[in-house]
Amino acid sequence: MNLDVIIVTYNRLLKLKKALQCYEEQTLEFRNLIVVDNCSTDGTRKYLNEWKQHKATFKKVVIHTDENLGGSGGFYLGQKKAMELGADWVFVADDDAYATPTMIADFIQFIENHDTSGIAAVCATVKKVDGGIAYVHRDRFKITKGENWLCKRFERYRTTDDDYQKEYFDIDLLSYVGSFISGKALRQVGLVNPRYFIYEDDTEHSIRLRKYGKIIVVPQMQIVHEGDSSGSNSNGVYWRSYYDLRNKTHMLLKHYPRTAIYTIYTELRRIIGRKIHHDRPVNAYDLLSADAVMDALFGRLGKHSIYRPGTKAMAQK
Repeated sequence: MNLDVIIVTYNRLLKLKKALQCYEEQTLEFRNLIVVDNCSTDGTRKYLNEWKQHKATFKKVVIHTDENLGGSGGFYLGQKKAMELGADWVFVADDDAYATPTMIADFIQFIENHDTSGIAAVCATVKKVDGGIAYVHRDRFKITKGENWLCKRFERYRTTDDDYQKEYFDIDLLSYVGSFISGKALRQVGLVNPRYFIYEDDTEHSIRLRKYGKIIVVPQMQIVHEGDSSGSNSNGVYWRSYYDLRNKTHMLLKHYPRTAIYTIYTELRRIIGRKIHHDRPVNAYDLLSADAVMDALFGRLGKHSIYRPGTKAMAQK
């Protein structure tokens, strides 16, 4: 079986070194380790060029980009390379995710003992550094009634402790942390959309993968995700909020148009309501939201000229 591992990295060299060591210490071999360097500026390029010269049980493939393409652009290049090399399965993970030594072996054991013909992806349990389960990486969703007959809501909800007591269980939405994706599924439904830049790229891809087959979680397979809180929206509105709303709206327009109507209606009503009633002035978040919704409507994706990595915090919601 041709199994390729894909890691996308950007300016986190110390974490990347730790992640790479975890794959070098796997108890069972795999074919290729594909590392996509998203135009890092912290010495990653030099390190990877030296790293790939050292022999390992797997082949080392390094892709350097000329600009930061975001997570979606990086994973697209990695998946594209794996498909060109004829991968049967593709494993995806961040540069701050650390596979347990038996993760590859646990995956091989599972697929050798189960019929995977109708399975699009097999996911590991994502653990936090403190040992708890990071539930956010494995979700289900349902479509529910909105405020009127025209609208529907897209509601995602978490897996439970009971799920992780099973040998394996079904989910709807995976993250690109610790997920093995079938090469057959990728060839049928396509690769991740590189124009999402960041956010909702794995969710949109999950919806397409589910059209091919099941997405399952095998609790015995585990990977530890250190996580990165930089750029969070806890204290204000950051550039990341634009991509979150834009891509979510675009995803819903593509797959569940009536749920997109609810999202667009809610955002525009809030902004227009402020303008009409003057209860609060239109602020930076309103402008960001309007840009995100309109760009989604007209299919304007990719990296935005204003909302770019490093943009400072804007006004509160």
